[in-house]
Amino acid sequence: MDDLITGLLNFAYDNNIGYELTRLLDAYTPSLADTRNRKIIINMGYYRPRQIPLQIGHEITHVLNEDRSFHNLIGFESIYSDPEIELEADRGGIRLLLPYYIEGKELEQINVKNFMDLFDIPSHLHKTVVEEIHKYVEKHY
Repeated sequence: MDDLITGLLNFAYDNNIGYELTRLLDAYTPSLADTRNRKIIINMGYYRPRQIPLQIGHEITHVLNEDRSFHNLIGFESIYSDPEIELEADRGGIRLLLPYYIEGKELEQINVKNFMDLFDIPSHLHKTVVEEIHKYVEKHY
């Protein structure tokens, strides 16, 4: 998981996105993006540690998409009210994770459930994961 996180943070850096990793936030405080300043803050002490790579990809996508960021800097709470924007950020996070999951696998080894379990992806994103895996496979296999 460390190599994956390093790869995602290198991707952020290569795309002029600053980042701060912290363990000072509450375990239930999600990571956030400050899109105006092109910076993400990642809660490395999040209570679902396998989900941290998805959060990193999600926040990177908010910056890349130039989404409007609304957050309470005092509590470091990200408040995005548009479900479509959030879904697109999740989709972008999934896209960023797929190469790490699929690398070295034969086509028959690629499994939606395994991917979702590995990164603790919430079940409401099942359809999105299926769509993104299909797109990835069509392009690379």
